[in-house]
Amino acid sequence: MKVDRRTLLTGGALAGMAAAVPVQTAAAVSAGGRLRDAAVYVPGYMPQYAYANGKPLDQNRRFNRAVRGQEDGIRRLLTRVGMDGSIRQTLLPVNAHDVEVAPDRSIGVLCGFEGGEHCSFDPETLEMSGYAPSFAQGWRGGGHAVYLDGGRTVVISERSPVQVATGNLENVHGRLTIRDPETLKIRESYSTHGVDPHDIRLTDDGKYIVAANYGSVVSPKTGAHTVPRTVVEPSITVIELSSGKLVDKKVTGRGRTELRHLAAGSLERIFAIQSIYGSDSEDTAQRAGMNAAYDFDLTSEPGLNYLSAATLRYDAKRRTISRMGDAAANRHMQHGLSIRYDDRHDQAIASYPSAHQVMVFDGATGELVTRYDTRTAGLRYPCGITLLPDGEHYAVTGHWENLFVFQRGTHRLVRDLCLYPLFFGHSHITSA
Repeated sequence: MKVDRRTLLTGGALAGMAAAVPVQTAAAVSAGGRLRDAAVYVPGYMPQYAYANGKPLDQNRRFNRAVRGQEDGIRRLLTRVGMDGSIRQTLLPVNAHDVEVAPDRSIGVLCGFEGGEHCSFDPETLEMSGYAPSFAQGWRGGGHAVYLDGGRTVVISERSPVQVATGNLENVHGRLTIRDPETLKIRESYSTHGVDPHDIRLTDDGKYIVAANYGSVVSPKTGAHTVPRTVVEPSITVIELSSGKLVDKKVTGRGRTELRHLAAGSLERIFAIQSIYGSDSEDTAQRAGMNAAYDFDLTSEPGLNYLSAATLRYDAKRRTISRMGDAAANRHMQHGLSIRYDDRHDQAIASYPSAHQVMVFDGATGELVTRYDTRTAGLRYPCGITLLPDGEHYAVTGHWENLFVFQRGTHRLVRDLCLYPLFFGHSHITSA
């Protein structure tokens, strides 16, 4: 059943809530056994609001080992949520956005975003292993990473120094830094051939990295980002790993629509999330039909309002691009954030926290498979999505708290596997 705001705000709302996220419990016990050794990792944005043992975390020796004596105050709360219900947490000195763990579970990385540093960590203990700067002086972390060779190499997206774009834009293209997974020492680097790269994914054949490039630059008048954004070249780029060669580039638009996140299987299966910042008046207009009381969008900031922006399906072999979903779904695509490709069912699963939506799309056509308002199940602001290691489930985490587990393919909520930790704000998650 598709549930929209009109359904929730008119008669029959309770019936709509009951049907929106079907609950699956029959296989929960056996599934829990298979997942018992798995864990989900979440980088929390706002540890300044967190306390333990009666103390702020940065004053607590159980949490502050890696940040003691740190002068700049940059820190994130890394949470390891064991699917057995265990919780481990620590503070790490990185302006982290995403977290990745190597397939062999030997090492993890907190990917710096708009900051000058990244760090590696032990996935079991969360102890910091390595700490390294971005590509060069003034460069900024792009926020995402992928592992190669089962974990023997990590690749991180990097952004050029903040500057006004000129000429052919090469001066503002970002880079992929190929690094040692533990020390994060740079071994090699390639251009992303795009402006302000962010999300990066490895294709299923291991030959290419696909990058989502924001395409936005600072205003030549103010020297800073503005609302709406100055967007010169949002793009999907495909880079050959063996050579750094640009294999394909698709510019997805101009104006004020950025390209932020993506998922990829083969080159025929690339799914990309767009984002638009709008004014307060535009946000008021898009929410005019919401008759029930709602709160401030916890995933945004004052003056930064997420407007609807269609998610895209791109076939890099045929060079065809199309909007995914239908008109009703497009209206709810506010702040598209995490997207994962389920190759087993040929589906893309995406979160839109500003509208409290999770959507599932057919991989071959981009058509909407299902859409649900996660508030009907008790999950607000769905942000992170990760496919769990058992191959049968995926997890969705709320911006501030709670981890819900769904069955792949049917998208039924498995209530017995859900967990309810605090994250203190986040965007992305990973599992191992």
